[in-house]
Amino acid sequence: MKRFKYRALVKLDSESVTGSARLPAAGGRVVVRAHHHDTQRDKMFGALVDAVHGDPLRPADHSIQITVTVSGEDVDEYLEPGDSFVLWRGHDIGQGVISRRLFWADAP
Repeated sequence: MKRFKYRALVKLDSESVTGSARLPAAGGRVVVRAHHHDTQRDKMFGALVDAVHGDPLRPADHSIQITVTVSGEDVDEYLEPGDSFVLWRGHDIGQGVISRRLFWADAP
């Protein structure tokens, strides 16, 4: 299985830090839902998100930078720089765009 790490800009919904699917201020486990480049079908991937530069993850009127680490054999068919995605924890908690890939590796 491959592991990909991306930098992304996201806008979190207000329920992402206050509702039942609360996301910790420093980050945590989420699901990333993205579209396949060719088929446009959605797929969900387990992911870890982390704040960049120690900035807290909280709802905002503007986008914030996060690091997203996603594992899967076909992640690169769904997520590349410029691709949009949705963060999900029982329901949608935010939307984002991949700004760059930081690295990829075969996970043990």
